[in-house]
Amino acid sequence: MEEKSQPGTVYDDIYKMAESYLGTRHNDIHVSLSYEFARRLLACYPNADEKIVLPAIVLHDVGWKMVPEEKQLNAFGPGAKDKKTQRFHETESVRIAEEILTHLNYDQKRTLEILSIIDGHDTRKQALSLNDQLVKDADKLWRFTPRSVDIHHTKFGFTSDSFIKWLETRIDDWLFTPEAKKMAQEALAEAMGKSS
Repeated sequence: MEEKSQPGTVYDDIYKMAESYLGTRHNDIHVSLSYEFARRLLACYPNADEKIVLPAIVLHDVGWKMVPEEKQLNAFGPGAKDKKTQRFHETESVRIAEEILTHLNYDQKRTLEILSIIDGHDTRKQALSLNDQLVKDADKLWRFTPRSVDIHHTKFGFTSDSFIKWLETRIDDWLFTPEAKKMAQEALAEAMGKSS
């Protein structure tokens, strides 16, 4: 079976296979919003490879499904202390992503780059490539959206306004591209408007 070349089709297939792993941590919403951010960033960077970036953003967090929900909260967010579990979700995401991409007979060279991006998408602070930068940015950008603010501010012990202010301080630390930083500021402005 050859990799499908019709735009969108293979990404739909990847998402369908990933969907059963996204039913935790609001990852279904997270992946959907991050996918849209990835598409917007790709439009700014024609040298990036959407056949790497888009599968990586769909599959980067599938490993959270292997983490018991009671352990998850200590492994992400402002007070994350459980680095072992955070790393475990990355290695499990690599394992599951490899199974999905192999099942779909996805391009092997691209699969290797996708897996290397997923492996360290949270714990590795430096980006491996432009493709990795866009995945990292798309992943983080969802955190600035009104939907994410609504979901997370009470979970992490913030008021909505104080969470938005905290997120503002993270833009330069978390994001690589100027376009992503602008998108984060726009998303936070929207979140601030909804919270007032």
